[in-house]
Amino acid sequence: WMEVIDLMFLKGIHHPDLFKALKSTAPQSVICQLMGIRYLTVKSYCHFAGISQSSYEYGQCKFALEERVLGIPQSMSWLSGAP
Repeated sequence: WMEVIDLMFLKGIHHPDLFKALKSTAPQSVICQLMGIRYLTVKSYCHFAGISQSSYEYGQCKFALEERVLGIPQSMSWLSGAP
């Protein structure tokens, strides 16, 4: 699990996804012990990773906006006239 925690320090890592993965799949007691915290929260995650909570929240919002399709079909096959 230490290798997974080391991902927090890589440049370009999407922290909201990593936090979500840690929270949902990792054994909390192990993660908390490795991070030296009592509970895995966004605040404790951000502090350990050395990022601001506002930066974390910005990453969440940016990803949500990028995922939203604004009325444009994801498949562009309609351009060629093929079904």
